[in-house]
Amino acid sequence: MELAARKLEEAKAMSKKEAIQSLNSAGILTKKGKFTKPYAELEKLVIAK
Repeated sequence: MELAARKLEEAKAMSKKEAIQSLNSAGILTKKGKFTKPYAELEKLVIAK
């Protein structure tokens, strides 16, 4: 639980570029910030700002 809380705080402190790079390395986003094919349905859940 403590690890999850620490990781959440780290994620909140990330810049947009760092967040995209992190999700890209996990295979969730492309380098341009678009969802990869297996995660395309998540795009519907993300609130566009």
